[in-house]
Amino acid sequence: MTDVTGWHLDQAGGLTCSTPAELAQVPLEERRPPTDPVAYHGRQGIVTRWWSATNRSSVICGSLRRTRVAVELDFDPSVVRFSGEPLELHWQTGTTKHRWRPDFMARTADGHRAVVVVRPDKPGPQWRMRLSVLHEVAKHAGWRVQERPVPLGMRRANLEWASGYRHPRPVSHEEERALLAAFGQPRPVLEGVTASGLPQLSGLDLAWQLVWRQHLLVDWDVPLLPTSPTWAAGTGQ
Repeated sequence: MTDVTGWHLDQAGGLTCSTPAELAQVPLEERRPPTDPVAYHGRQGIVTRWWSATNRSSVICGSLRRTRVAVELDFDPSVVRFSGEPLELHWQTGTTKHRWRPDFMARTADGHRAVVVVRPDKPGPQWRMRLSVLHEVAKHAGWRVQERPVPLGMRRANLEWASGYRHPRPVSHEEERALLAAFGQPRPVLEGVTASGLPQLSGLDLAWQLVWRQHLLVDWDVPLLPTSPTWAAGTGQ
């Protein structure tokens, strides 16, 4: 394998090339892709833009699988910023030239950068080669490497539904405190809203916002319903 180079946009939006060591100084979690990804045969769905509550801006996702992982990243409190496909790696093995875009670049709350890749359902030789190259680049750039599976089943359905409440809405501190106080122990969402004294409709909206922000906790592996047991974070449940 010859030397690996990384193509990305610079601060002014121009296309540039960096060595793995130089990438350590590039805030890729703030950059757009070198060019917009194009959906190809075999990808699930079309290229989409996920509006991220974490970033307060859109993240480009090149497939439905990536969009589903973007929901997980947006929900993850350890992630403070992330971008989709901001880097294209180029390398060569023998006479064969390779290019590949890892799925996401994230900055975490502890100040580190992580390159996030969506784990394929059936990893093969190409995936193993790409992952080997990525780990080598990450070692020089000072990144962590995260392999994330696509969320499945009830957890995915719940996260996708709850993500509808990710958009910021004005809420008074008094209303939020009243609602959190009502969930000092597990109780159905609707029951807690009623006990808080808030109007039912606006109280339910606020409750689901707090579930998304993880101030209210639920079991993500059972359906989210107005009857779902819910409790405030930090109550020791």
